[in-house]
Amino acid sequence: MLPEKAIRTVEEHKMFGPGDLVVVGVSGGPDSVALLHWLVSYGRAHDVRLHVAHLNHMLRGEEGNADARWVAGLARQWNLPVTVEARDVNALRQERHLSTEDAARQLRYAFFAQVIKETGARCAAVGHTADDQVETIVLHWLRGAGLAGMRGMLPVMRYKVSDVSEAGVAPLAVIRPLLQVTRGEVEDYLRTYSLEARVDRSNLELVYLRNRIRQQLIPQLLSYNPRFKEATLRSAEIAADDFGFIQREVARVWNDVAREKDDSISFDRRAWSELHPSIERYVLREAVSRLVGDLVGLEAVHIADAMTAIREGRTGSVVTWPRGLRVIVGYDEFTVGYEQPAVEPRLSAEGQPLMVPGETDIVGTNWRVIARVAQSPCVQDANPWHADLDYAKSGSDLSVRRRRPGDRFSPLGMRAEKGLQDFMVDEKVPRSRRDDVPIVVGPRQIVWVAGKRIDDRVKLTPRTAEVLCLTFVERG
Repeated sequence: MLPEKAIRTVEEHKMFGPGDLVVVGVSGGPDSVALLHWLVSYGRAHDVRLHVAHLNHMLRGEEGNADARWVAGLARQWNLPVTVEARDVNALRQERHLSTEDAARQLRYAFFAQVIKETGARCAAVGHTADDQVETIVLHWLRGAGLAGMRGMLPVMRYKVSDVSEAGVAPLAVIRPLLQVTRGEVEDYLRTYSLEARVDRSNLELVYLRNRIRQQLIPQLLSYNPRFKEATLRSAEIAADDFGFIQREVARVWNDVAREKDDSISFDRRAWSELHPSIERYVLREAVSRLVGDLVGLEAVHIADAMTAIREGRTGSVVTWPRGLRVIVGYDEFTVGYEQPAVEPRLSAEGQPLMVPGETDIVGTNWRVIARVAQSPCVQDANPWHADLDYAKSGSDLSVRRRRPGDRFSPLGMRAEKGLQDFMVDEKVPRSRRDDVPIVVGPRQIVWVAGKRIDDRVKLTPRTAEVLCLTFVERG
């Protein structure tokens, strides 16, 4: 029964206690009305105060406005304070390229965080049930989720919600007292207390994936296993236990591999290479959670793309993630951080002469170029910032500049020339970083696109008498 299961869930997870104020998210639907009614009874017996919160997502026109008025009236009828607001889900969906469901969740949680901040409440209670949990797990499974997703929703979840305070981030604890309660038990509870609820007709529209899962897929799965829902919830408990173990491992290795800054987290690639792939995945997830506050929009494919780029170790590789995040691979480390706004190019277009042999600090950057002439190659394996050139062909009259329109060169292994623009596209150098790629040039040609490829015409051959060894190093 609903009351017994809800009490057990609240007490097992220590969701709130005497004297606490709880914000209750009430849509007007059956689950939230049952939750609010039970909390009123429980609150009177345990000295727990309530504040009703309703958000109009501006998706259903007058029907949504009517729901808002109905919830406000219910709160007044039960002598509860209430906050009702409207926010444009479609505008956020378009701005951040989210699904309607994800955009609605972001705005709803931002709204809850705002109400908690204004009222001094402990947490926000929502009416998710065991049936919602099964639907969520199936949805995550269809999207290829790992252990974290297969846990489904947790009874207590903590978020850092952006755009709700002057500081830019606010804490939010969401509790789900009805997570062990079935939809049938909610309906029985409403009948027992003669409670009315609103019907959201959008829950019947098959254009939404969750609705198709609820109305079409799960009934099919139940035909294969009548106890499919119970089996799914049992699997979620196992996944939660396994995930907890992995999270402890992530916490254990975090300080060994990660260095946190204000808007980015850098990782030592050598230490990273010693991690198990499973731990790598969850360390990346932890980085996003610390930077953004939640994992909305981050999918398994984003993690896989980043892991491939890190494993291949191509310096300068960039993987774009949702929410303005990107992963940038460097020589000794890689960084997870926010996309930086465009800045003026640091490298000169005219070019800065190099001392050959000698050392040259490149103005506007933290690069130092070391040039020396040797009788044999100075090969540095796997260092893309080192090149050995035929000194007789490259000469000593060299400079470093940024790219120019119309630049062409013959990438090593190619006899024909290729446009530098096309080369950078093929090398997946982001447009925003192409002016930061150092170009080493002589009087007649490009000799090295630093970090990428030398020109085929200055490569070493059996007839090479002297070798020009060029190395870019970062100044301390």
